[in-house]
Parts: sequence; structure tokens; C-alpha cells
Amino acid sequence: MSNSSKLFKPRIGKGSSKSGKSAKSSSSAPRRSSRKPKSGRSLRLIPGFRSSLSVIISARDEEETLFQVLKQVMRLRPVEIIVVLNGCKDRSFQRARLCKQAVVVHCPESAGHDVGRAIGAKLSRGDILLFLDGDMVIPAPQLISFPAAIDRGGDVALNDIDPLLPNFAHWDEVTRCKLFLNSVLGRTDLGTSSITAVPHALSRRAVETIGCQYLMVPPKAHAVAIMEKLKVEKAGTVNVINQNRQRKANTGEGNAMARLISGDHAEALHEVLARGGSKGLEGSNGAESRRQTAVWRNGI
Repeated sequence: MSNSSKLFKPRIGKGSSKSGKSAKSSSSAPRRSSRKPKSGRSLRLIPGFRSSLSVIISARDEEETLFQVLKQVMRLRPVEIIVVLNGCKDRSFQRARLCKQAVVVHCPESAGHDVGRAIGAKLSRGDILLFLDGDMVIPAPQLISFPAAIDRGGDVALNDIDPLLPNFAHWDEVTRCKLFLNSVLGRTDLGTSSITAVPHALSRRAVETIGCQYLMVPPKAHAVAIMEKLKVEKAGTVNVINQNRQRKANTGEGNAMARLISGDHAEALHEVLARGGSKGLEGSNGAESRRQTAVWRNGI
């Protein structure tokens, strides 16, 4: 994206200590309390992972939800939490610093949409990277399946939103772009699943293979992951459609965000062609592809 090439100097803060002490290491991950909540019900235990988990949260003016997102993330016992505040004008910075484990990257001016993912990935050290947005409070039990899929040997674990979609005739242009890109890549089994949507998780191998810079354009990263033969799979279904915060830029037909994401898919298709993926593009016009598209269109 054009605005992603501009360099900036982020301010990085660790924890909430006024003395400026660094965040605690992974060895000091929070212990589960044996006490029961006032309701009398036991807290649901979150299983650990064999591999180390890093959680990357991108946020822009999310003071109302950010701390709740962090509370759910803490239940996963990650080795680190990286919060990238991208052009926030509210109290998101103060809310993020309430989490002592969080490393907060504060970019006072917007670095560009999805650039926070690339920044977080570059700074991370875990074997599993879970990507979230600061405006969606997703209960920890719903998040487990994504890092768990990577822990079992996967490389890219995607959110399967297909069951949540209306009839094909009522899809927006972004959803159709996702389906078309997967069709071109020969992965119609993925439906509309994409790295564009959160939550999703990547293995360290995936990040190194794709390249952190590609994460700034999620559809391109998605295409590269598949072309590089990484293990890409659906890992679970989290309803983020209803949770997506309504803003001026993402509401209304042909809104700015839809145009941006559609353009990102055009970049992804260019990457496919540049890497000799024209056979897949030609195959998308074949009889089998038309049959599968008809299935989607007719809601079979």
C-alpha cells in the first residue's frame, strides 16, 4: 500500500509500571487462580500449547474494548502480547498499558491499514503467531482452535466464515474477491477463508516463508502462503461479522475499506501471475470451477 512505505519512529512501552521496568518474561506468565468466581462456577481452563505463542493485536481508537480483548488473550498464556496502536487519538495507549505483559508499540500517526500486523510479526519471538483486532472481544475458548491448529503442524489457520454468509446474491465485493482468489489458487475448499480476516494464526515457518512485509497486504500474503505449499487450513468459525466495529470508512456500498481490500486482492492476483500462476487463473474458467461457483451462487 502506498502509505505503508513511509517510515516512522514508534514509541515502545512495556507494561504499566511508572518506573519504566520492562515487561515480565515468559517464565512469569500469569498463574491460574484456584479461587472460584462469585457466581460459584469454576473458571474454564485453557489448555497450553507445546510451542510458544505470541499474540499480536492491531488497534485504532479502541479504548472501549481493548482491555477486554487483552483479558481474554491473557487466558491463553502467551509468551508475549504485542499491541500495535496505529494512529490512536483516544486513550487506547493507557488501556493497553494496564496489561503488564503487553509490549505496546505506539504509532501516533497512522502507518497504514494492516501495517500493524507486519510490525507485530517482525517484533515477535513465538513459534505461533495469533493475530487479532482490538475492537473484537472474542472469548478465549473460541480462540484456542487457531493456535492449536498451528501447534499440530499447520502453517496458516484461518477463520471459516462461510457458515455465516447469506446467499451468494447478497455477498459484497470483498467476499467475492476472497472466493475468486482461492479459486484461482486451486483452493476452493477454503471458500472465502482468508488471512484478510481475524482471528488467524501463522507458524514461524509461515512468517519466514511469506515475509513480514507481505503481511501489510493480507490477500497477497494469503496467495504466497498457498503458492509456497504451506499447510493452509480452516481452523474454526468465529462470528466477527457482527462484531466488526462500524466506522465511516467501512459502511455503505463501495466504501473506502471495501475499495482498499479489493485493491489488495488485485495485488494478490498480480503476484500470482508474476509467479507463473496463470494456469490457475485459466483453470478458474474451467467446467469444474464453474460448477463449484454455481454451488456457492445457488446456496446448495
